[in-house]
Amino acid sequence: MLKKIIKVIGLILVILGVTLPLGYKGLDIANVYLNEEKITEKKETKDYYAILEIPFINLKRELFPLNNSENNVNKNLFVHEISTFPHSLDTSSNLIIAGHSGNGLNAYFKNLYKLSVGHKVFLYYNDNLYTYEIKEIEYQNKTGTLYLKHDYTNELVLITCTKNNKNTQTIYYASLLNIEKLSL
Repeated sequence: MLKKIIKVIGLILVILGVTLPLGYKGLDIANVYLNEEKITEKKETKDYYAILEIPFINLKRELFPLNNSENNVNKNLFVHEISTFPHSLDTSSNLIIAGHSGNGLNAYFKNLYKLSVGHKVFLYYNDNLYTYEIKEIEYQNKTGTLYLKHDYTNELVLITCTKNNKNTQTIYYASLLNIEKLSL
């Protein structure tokens, strides 16, 4: 009798082991769909205040105000509190954005590693389209502190974990090239 119970429990565990990952993938698809609905809803209510777009890796994602709970690297892209948004080519700005890489649902920077010097990054902000170009890519050890360069007058800094290396982070420095007024 005990052997029969152990066999039944073993069979149940095997079935769960095979079906749970399948169910999890279904949840991933559902969550992606729900996130896309949420994004549409946010676009309508204007909770976000900028959009980051990197066409080369098919990324287009909202940026939320610093005091908004959605400005959180575990939910979205994270705009660092010391960031200054651009206004003109004559004024200095330094926008710092961090995001997860990897395989999770919130790994918005998972393909950032595909970027190289010269790729374009776009920021839609304050009825303008800001065009940036990647000028430098740097790797730093994960120590809890990053030392960012400020060599560019108007820069956008993208930070994420280095692909296939748990001990470093990759920093992409981009310079502002152009500002185009968007017609409403």
